[in-house]
Amino acid sequence: MNQRDIKKFEKLLLAERERLTGSIKNIEDASRYESGRDNSGDLSSYAESGTDNFELETALNIASGESNWLSEVTEALGRLHDGTYGKCEGCEKDIPKKRLEVFPSAKYCIACQEEVEKQSAY
Repeated sequence: MNQRDIKKFEKLLLAERERLTGSIKNIEDASRYESGRDNSGDLSSYAESGTDNFELETALNIASGESNWLSEVTEALGRLHDGTYGKCEGCEKDIPKKRLEVFPSAKYCIACQEEVEKQSAY
């Protein structure tokens, strides 16, 4: 991988990290706001509270997924800086640049990724 490619993928990964960080912060801010609201009172407020709790749980699940994705991006940046970016962790062959353009934090080539997914399905 040449310097131009490295800069291109670094830019993609940094943009993704920025997006994920902002998304997680927005979800955290919204959940703090929602959890601080007072829903005491009549029966309809209990229904609203149930809906709010469901929405909060959904938001926190999304934030958890985003956080996992952020870890993947951070790991990819580490691989980029230590010179192992773009090498499959399974077979050690080069990961095709087209795959990295679509999925910049990819650790595996498509064949090895399929094998990892098969193994995790069992």
